[in-house]
Amino acid sequence: MKYIIQLTALLLLSGGSTLAKDPALPSEKLDFTQGDTLPRQISHDWTLGPIGARGWCQVSKYGAEGTTKDSRQILITKVDSKGTAAEWLQKGDVIIGVDETPFQSDARIAFAKAISSAEEKGVFSLLRHRDGQVTPISIPLPTRPPFANTAPFDCPKSAQILKEGCDHLASRGLGSPAIDTHLNALALLATGDRAYKDELEQHVKKTLARPLSADMPLACWHFAFANLFLTEYYLITGDRYVLPEIRRLSGHLVAGQGPLGTWGHTFAEPTTDRLRGYGAVNAVGIPVAISLVLARECGQDFAGLDECIEQAATFFRRHVGIGAIPYGDGPPNLEYGHDDNGKNSAAAVFFSLLNDAPATAFYTRTALASYGLDREQGHTGNFFNMLWSVPAVALAGPTASGAWMNEFGWYHDLARDANYRFPYQGYPSQTPGNAYAKWDCPGAYLLHFAAPLKKLRILGRGVTCQPKLTTKEITETLEAGKINYRYASPEFLRESLSSWSPIVRNLSAKELRRRKIGLDSPASLTSSNPLDRIAALKSSKNFDQCQPLLADPDLRVRMTAISSLAGKDKKRAVAAVFEHLAKHSEKDPVFTQAIGNTFFPLGISEKAVGQLLNAPKDRETTIKAINILLNDEDALVSSRIAMGLKFLPDEELIPLLPLVYHRAANPPAGNVMFANKLQTSCAGVLVHLRLEEGLETSANLLADESWGRNNRLPQAAALLIQYKGYAKKGLKPVKDTIAGMTSPGDVKWKKLLQDSVDIIEACETPKDKLPTIESITKDFKNR
Repeated sequence: MKYIIQLTALLLLSGGSTLAKDPALPSEKLDFTQGDTLPRQISHDWTLGPIGARGWCQVSKYGAEGTTKDSRQILITKVDSKGTAAEWLQKGDVIIGVDETPFQSDARIAFAKAISSAEEKGVFSLLRHRDGQVTPISIPLPTRPPFANTAPFDCPKSAQILKEGCDHLASRGLGSPAIDTHLNALALLATGDRAYKDELEQHVKKTLARPLSADMPLACWHFAFANLFLTEYYLITGDRYVLPEIRRLSGHLVAGQGPLGTWGHTFAEPTTDRLRGYGAVNAVGIPVAISLVLARECGQDFAGLDECIEQAATFFRRHVGIGAIPYGDGPPNLEYGHDDNGKNSAAAVFFSLLNDAPATAFYTRTALASYGLDREQGHTGNFFNMLWSVPAVALAGPTASGAWMNEFGWYHDLARDANYRFPYQGYPSQTPGNAYAKWDCPGAYLLHFAAPLKKLRILGRGVTCQPKLTTKEITETLEAGKINYRYASPEFLRESLSSWSPIVRNLSAKELRRRKIGLDSPASLTSSNPLDRIAALKSSKNFDQCQPLLADPDLRVRMTAISSLAGKDKKRAVAAVFEHLAKHSEKDPVFTQAIGNTFFPLGISEKAVGQLLNAPKDRETTIKAINILLNDEDALVSSRIAMGLKFLPDEELIPLLPLVYHRAANPPAGNVMFANKLQTSCAGVLVHLRLEEGLETSANLLADESWGRNNRLPQAAALLIQYKGYAKKGLKPVKDTIAGMTSPGDVKWKKLLQDSVDIIEACETPKDKLPTIESITKDFKNR
């Protein structure tokens, strides 16, 4: 049953639709003291800390995940009959304030922040509305001290929560092996307390008795966290009987790595060495890599392990200094906060284990800057965002972690119920039936409080690569996480153009542009500090002075030069960037992704792409650049270029045809979710020229049942039908696919394929032959 629950949750990570979407937010402010009732479809309610009750707060629209900032009431939705609040609260009551003062700000956060002082006093004073009457109530609570300024280090409250939480967890039992229960087991292991020895040994035996299958859905997730638990267990206990399973799990993870050093939901397709589905999912890829580092420390040394770890490290290093690690193979994220669903935090842990100081320092600092709504967000939920937060922040030491807990410790207090179950909270607008609603979450939080003990490698045991941030740097880092760009002064925004944080630099420039305020900065384009050069690029209006920085030794500067030049004159800029690309043959994936994002963003029309490809006057240089971009490892970049190829004149298009044909049949390894557009666009060029290779690629695309067929099959059918009777000889793979379509979900597509076959077979069979790339190239040269 536990596996089924977690499979359902993780299916959402793969784009499944087993659960409802987040509900629409109420357009008007609800007032429960005036008789308003909950809408039929609502966002989830909240654990209200240790009082033994749950409550609902109104959510306002903010980004993708919503916010409770406008809430001033908490509607009680459930009361534990055995909890401390049972005598004072009932379902339908409305909490309108704390300490006899009505809420003047976000009710959820104000309530959460009041928990600490209430526990210190042993009583929680609230304002309760019931039946038209407002009554001050006092709910008794067990006493405990507040978080120390160095929490969780040297913090009696953290130690108390860890001890009591683990005791409750052990008394309930760990249950069947699964992602969440492996984390719960890690929390017990992290205490170093032998009182949990029997429970941990039982969990190990259950894990070994039920070996995971490499063919199971979402295998990488399950293998990663099972391996993480078993490796940490071995490194503490030395119990050798777990080593064969560590070797088996690690072997599958190594073999299942994609060609770019990443992992997807499942293992790479062994026959093609490509990730299945829509490609890389870094939220699982980094835990996989961490588990493999630990497997190596357990003595595993089989062929390919070292290379696999280094390849993963190479991929995740590409985002250092540039932004948040994205969902998959795409460019670094600059819009979604400092830590996109915990991936930067997990990367800090990963690189600390590799003793990579620059990467550890950057990812730790971005983790420290992520709290509040930044930390609450996450694709399908924030479970992993919360999980990896403190293990990363703690790398910066007690002063930094204490400052972070001072900003966000209220979330831990709110999530901690009286039984230390830490029910999953989720982001504000998430639906009640969300991906993690039934996960058993205490381990994800208790690991935070175990960080000072350093019993686990993922919690700093033996780690010497720890960033040394000054007090000023800690303050600057935390400030970076709370900037309200909409209300910041122009002077502040201009100063922020040279911030240590790429997110702050980007959002400050974006806000200045929104206000139509000049990005004037005193920084110089020739400064020895790359952050000053970045600021100068953002503010300079001189195209000629900015263009040489396309060749700057710092990748961050080169990427900024692309956007700076494009903002001044897009057509002139694309010519300058193509010239640089052709001259330097720069193939840094993040640089070429920046070109794609800047000039050929998602949603751009084919005609607009064609206009940009035809804009530069130096056509030889342009064709070289198009070759490089069409051959890029990222299907998002190459697919955008492919969209505009048909607008090129024949003398430029025909020399490109061998590569076009190759890309139609063989998309790149990165961002495979965009391979459909690349392949159909390239096939479209071949079909437009009525080439034999276009018939072949269109037929193969129509016969391809892999991920993304909803978009691919109709386009491929339209392309193949254009060949009419010529296409008869290409129908065998299509007919083979039709024969294999037996599931109910295939009915629609089977009909499409059969209709296409029928149309083609009804056409007259032509007697002449189609031209090929070779023949059309020869004819063109002769002309």
